[in-house]
Amino acid sequence: MHGFLRPVPSWLRAALLLGAPVLAILAARVLTKTALAGEYPRAAALLFLWIAADALALATIAKAPDRRPGLRAILGAFAAACLIVPIAAAAPVREALFGMPAVSAAMALTLALYAFWSVTEAAIRLRQSGSLAAAVGEILPRRLVDLVHAELSMAALALFRWNVPADIPAGAQAFAYHRHLTPMVAAFLVLQLIELAVVHLLVGLWSETAALVLLALSVWGVIWLVALLKSFRIYPVLVHRNAVVVRAGSLVDETIPLDAIARRTANFDSERLKSKRTLNAAVLAWPNVFLELGSPIQVRTVFGGRRTVDAVAFRLDDPAPFFRQLDAATGA
Repeated sequence: MHGFLRPVPSWLRAALLLGAPVLAILAARVLTKTALAGEYPRAAALLFLWIAADALALATIAKAPDRRPGLRAILGAFAAACLIVPIAAAAPVREALFGMPAVSAAMALTLALYAFWSVTEAAIRLRQSGSLAAAVGEILPRRLVDLVHAELSMAALALFRWNVPADIPAGAQAFAYHRHLTPMVAAFLVLQLIELAVVHLLVGLWSETAALVLLALSVWGVIWLVALLKSFRIYPVLVHRNAVVVRAGSLVDETIPLDAIARRTANFDSERLKSKRTLNAAVLAWPNVFLELGSPIQVRTVFGGRRTVDAVAFRLDDPAPFFRQLDAATGA
């Protein structure tokens, strides 16, 4: 019986919280195009607005810690509904919506209040942190801002940051892993450039628009791969006085407290590596460093969530100096 009561995985919960309101709004949008909605456009407009606002507000409540979102978060859900409905509704329903002065005024007031509140919070955050990304995150969804910021950072790294020194804080020892990765990633980059040219030419024979879309995606892929290649050198694995910083370029950056490490080894079995409780930070290679943790830690997932691990694996170009430094730091 207990097997049917397992917790819902975080990725599935996130997908449901995103998918449910989207499906509800899409279904309501389809209904605005029916003959019944055309016959009663005002009722259809109010129903669509209510469904959109209710779906977004419920999703906001479900995602909030302890199911208690702040007032601004709920106001943001209502403001989003006020934007979505006029854009998505069928033309007769949209005209009926704007033909109700009281409803239009309430929508405009909701948008204005949310904009004013968010801009004020953004100005405060910018003054406190000095981070434009943190300030914009007060106005737009934080994960969207983080995603755009990460992509722009990768583009800047690929296009403008050349001969950048490795990121090694004072007092830390660095251990490289990029030398075994560089030839493989460079080969992928060459293949992607060849594919870019061939695919663009072949698809262009069928559709120029599709060819341009694929060209844009391919160029962005090349830029991202160049940035990733450079990041492997810039972000080495570190050993501090109190922690090991496990890195894999721009993909992984996790701090492991030294007092959480119970055992280190270069030999381990594949089942242990494949376990969901193991963070595998090795890229395109079999790890040669394996750290077993006496105290589990939380690490970030690809989609911004968290998961618990009790082991960390990664690969270094030369693990022997790392093991010596780790033993010295832990007193082993």
